[in-house]
Amino acid sequence: MDDVAPASDVAQDADQAPVEAVIRLDHLRHNVRALRTLAGAAQLMGVVKADAYGHGAVQVARVLREEGVRHFAVARIGEAVALRDAGLTAPILVLGAPLPHHLAAYAAHDLGVTVASAAVAEAVIEAAAPHAPLRVHVKVDTGMGRIGLAPDAAPDVIDRLRRAPSVEMAGLWTHFATADADDPTFAHHQLDRFERVAGRVEGAASCVHVANSSALLTLSERLADLRPALVRTGIMLYGLADRADLAAEAGLRPVMQLTAQVTQVKTVPAGTSISYGRQWRADRATRIATLGVGYGDGYPRLCSNRASVALGGHRVPVVGAVCMDMMMVDLGPPGTGPDVAVGDAAVLFGPDGPSTFDVAAWAETIPYEICCRIDERVPRRYVPGA
Repeated sequence: MDDVAPASDVAQDADQAPVEAVIRLDHLRHNVRALRTLAGAAQLMGVVKADAYGHGAVQVARVLREEGVRHFAVARIGEAVALRDAGLTAPILVLGAPLPHHLAAYAAHDLGVTVASAAVAEAVIEAAAPHAPLRVHVKVDTGMGRIGLAPDAAPDVIDRLRRAPSVEMAGLWTHFATADADDPTFAHHQLDRFERVAGRVEGAASCVHVANSSALLTLSERLADLRPALVRTGIMLYGLADRADLAAEAGLRPVMQLTAQVTQVKTVPAGTSISYGRQWRADRATRIATLGVGYGDGYPRLCSNRASVALGGHRVPVVGAVCMDMMMVDLGPPGTGPDVAVGDAAVLFGPDGPSTFDVAAWAETIPYEICCRIDERVPRRYVPGA
């Protein structure tokens, strides 16, 4: 029994993993400041839904508060409650449409309610009470087609809410479907619709919020006319955007870097197949490094035989099918390529390797999904930075 580690050491080792997501808090601060400059007189609303797009909602919210952000948004009640439990007292808007029986939780935790239908408005009016007031943001569907009141129906609903006791009309908002598109026609059409509603109910809400991250760059001139305004900053907080050129234009820095350690290095002879389905075979003697990361950690399986990683100062290709917990890369023939040993770290995406945009392209998706899908079993390491 002499070779068995003490229980405390075993518990500590159990927290370790051959993969980690490094979160650069200095990059987050830089992005907040860049977005504040772009927003001008408007205030920022930090969107920290989906665990801050995989970056850690509590840790991100703390940094945003230190940087002066005073408004937050999430998608679901549970996300908001977790922030309240962590000590966040700032206004939090739940962006999703509420179920009527959840309204008591909104009141209990002082959460902003998205009113996206006449039925929800009536439920709010019925549920609000002096001891349980409700703060609402009316959502107008100007062309996104998900949730929201039709523009013609919104003024009557807003009037009902304004006159209701214990209901605060905190916001009026909409959401763009094509803010990142090269052709801005539809976004301008949506903004026209919203401005007509806002004109009919002028002064009804404490603030309006229309702009998401991309709209800050693509619709900035028109958005400047909306006062008082909030800007919902989501993906750009994390150094990303709908398109790589938009992130570059805003001067953003990626906040997350995903790394994985090499768990084995071996040389295989020509003709050896690698991984499930034998999708890849070595055409010569080849050094193969196995990394301790897979689709169970959130790295896309669709990157099989498409992607590359940074390892040993080189970019090396992913070969064979990405497995649940492991993936393989081609180091080249013996005597060539990077000098790699067990324990070395490969960068799957981030400032020191392929970009999140690269991985998204290989996986035929968007950068949002790449960050959001990083599983909770992947440890997050928060780095203050220089």
